[in-house]
Amino acid sequence: MSTKRIVAGTLVSYLNTGISMASNFILVPMYLYYLGKEQYGLWIVVLSIVSYLGLSNLGIAQIVSNLVASANSKRDYAGIKTIVATGFWLYIAIVSIVIVLVVAAAVFAPIGSLFKVTGSLARLITPVFVISSVFFLLQLPLTIFRVTLRSLNLIYREQLFGIMFTVMQFTGVLVILLLKVGIIGLSLVYGIIGVLSGLILFIYLRKIIPGISVSKKFIDLKLTKELIKPGIYFFVLQLSGGLSFGTDNIIIGSVLGAAAVAPYAVAFRFLIILSGLAGVFTSNMLPEITSSFALNNQQHLSGIYKNALRLCFGFGILTILLLIIVGPDLMIKWVGADNYVGNSTFYILICLVAILIMLWPADAVLMGTTKHIGYAKMAVFEGVVNILLSIWWIHIWGITGVAAATLVARIATNGWFMFYRAYLITAVGIRMFITEILKPFIIPMSAALIVAYILNQASFFGWHKIIINITGIGSIFILSFYFLSLDKNKQMEINRLIRGLFRVS
Repeated sequence: MSTKRIVAGTLVSYLNTGISMASNFILVPMYLYYLGKEQYGLWIVVLSIVSYLGLSNLGIAQIVSNLVASANSKRDYAGIKTIVATGFWLYIAIVSIVIVLVVAAAVFAPIGSLFKVTGSLARLITPVFVISSVFFLLQLPLTIFRVTLRSLNLIYREQLFGIMFTVMQFTGVLVILLLKVGIIGLSLVYGIIGVLSGLILFIYLRKIIPGISVSKKFIDLKLTKELIKPGIYFFVLQLSGGLSFGTDNIIIGSVLGAAAVAPYAVAFRFLIILSGLAGVFTSNMLPEITSSFALNNQQHLSGIYKNALRLCFGFGILTILLLIIVGPDLMIKWVGADNYVGNSTFYILICLVAILIMLWPADAVLMGTTKHIGYAKMAVFEGVVNILLSIWWIHIWGITGVAAATLVARIATNGWFMFYRAYLITAVGIRMFITEILKPFIIPMSAALIVAYILNQASFFGWHKIIINITGIGSIFILSFYFLSLDKNKQMEINRLIRGLFRVS
């Protein structure tokens, strides 16, 4: 049943991601049209700064997720109630302090002078920052309910709610853009819907777990210490993630101006969403990984890791191939040539995203087993390297230098270290990777390259070229893998999983 729910959760998650991608596909050109490149760039920079407030998380959400998954595997429902209430109020205490600090910083610090924007836009920075920050912080305690639902192995239900919230957000943003309210209206829409979504999830959680409450009487002081101690390294991971990927927009905005942020941010966001398609599958495995580790079932844990590696490795190869062939044309058709970041930067970002995709399984294992201390320390080093190289290289190569710095920092640090740490936990090493992960994709990759060469000889242009290449190359890759690389037993297993989806309760 757990395997069926992983697959069911993954499919619904992909539906949610697909709807989110469609929403972005529609909204990004509208952002650029209604807001303009400079105001949209400013909005992205402010969001990049606000994202650092996520450090207030201190890793509590991930620890709560792991503890709930472990308690659920042991049918300890009383323990789940205590974990949820303790995590929620610990969040409230932290967030309350941070809100006061943020408002004080907005009043006394010259935030508006940090970025190169016109006078009229400079006046928007402080109010947008305050509104976005406060709502962002209010949402943090509410994330406890989302991660609890996931850890109960009800990911498909959580994602169905996610679809509803995505549609609500899309509608709200669309109204704001059409009314030409600007980025202050956007900050209000994002904030209000974010808080509302958390409250709705809590109401639903109370229906499926009788007696669950966030009453202070369920707070466990001993558990509070247990949440904070391992959470420190999840905090370090969040900090390093911000240093690795959140600083690019800020550095570009500070050195080249807010208008230069939009092309880079649009391309980066598009590619990160593609990376997230693989991340959906591995994140849905987290409850199962935590349960297997808690029950000391290493064989099952290794099997989960290998399945995730196969999916992410195959998806990574296919993504690189398709993006190289149709990526630039797709970006230009989508946002226009003036908003395209350029081939050199785009190809560097493709390499970065391919690495991120292939590292998702290792990330899931390290996070799900709470064996993330070394990963966190290396991630901090990666973030520092990225910042130093970005500040240096932006003055030499511009935006391309920032992209190159992010790629080099990842390759030199966690690009290899995460695989190594996952190997120590799962015993899935280089030899097993070559024979069980890499080898089955040789035929599909070869077939896809042949089809890509044939299609490249045809006189296709515009959307016809994009659609035909994606359909043709993607289809031959998947079909050749299924029929030529998998044995009959694996094919039957996949067929059973698909049929079993309709019986998931």
